[in-house]
Amino acid sequence: MASIYLIRHGQASFGKDDYDCLSDVGQQQATHLGADLARKGISFDNVFRGGMLRHQQTAEACLHAMHAPAPIVANMTVNLDWNEYDHQDILAQLDRDFATPNGVKRYLSQQEKPNQALQSLVDKAFSRWISDDFAEQYTESWSAYQKRIQQALQSTVAQAPGAKHIAVFSSGGPIALLSQMLLKVPANNLMDLNWTLVNAGVTKIIVSKHGQVLSSLNDHSAFEGHNRHLITYK
Repeated sequence: MASIYLIRHGQASFGKDDYDCLSDVGQQQATHLGADLARKGISFDNVFRGGMLRHQQTAEACLHAMHAPAPIVANMTVNLDWNEYDHQDILAQLDRDFATPNGVKRYLSQQEKPNQALQSLVDKAFSRWISDDFAEQYTESWSAYQKRIQQALQSTVAQAPGAKHIAVFSSGGPIALLSQMLLKVPANNLMDLNWTLVNAGVTKIIVSKHGQVLSSLNDHSAFEGHNRHLITYK
């Protein structure tokens, strides 16, 4: 039996030209999570991450704070199947005005309630994608995305035989999708799950010969109490 710790990346540079980079807060979150895991006596036998910079930065900061053995860090496996969906493409297929971050920012600047407008925009765009009615329009269809994330989990288990504790540094989308599937939540509720995932939060899946079970979802106890200022969602 193995425990897979799905760790969402720390806060990225939302609204900046290069989103795929941890903010200062994101670096603090990753470091604080690592220190908290170390205090709890948790260590990892194998570590995997997606290929995005925010995955790498989160993994490095977290493992450094955990004082992870050098071989564990050096042998970290990069698996591109753990990468996030292409949110910019999903928005662009709803409306070409949203094909760039600047286009989205321009639209939101014209709204009376930007945060609500953003959530509404994302919900509409993702509902269209998840329907798979326009699959050929996307760089990656919803069905293809589902298969990719399931494959990521399967290959992670296969590549770590005998491991008891496995860390995976990824993004909200893959974590929400696996949680949605294991909980048997309708696909249309994917974004409801995704919106609640905290940066550097931990979701744990137990894998055994009997199958896969969601043990915990979005654990962010490391950031409660005096560290509540580190709780973010983007």
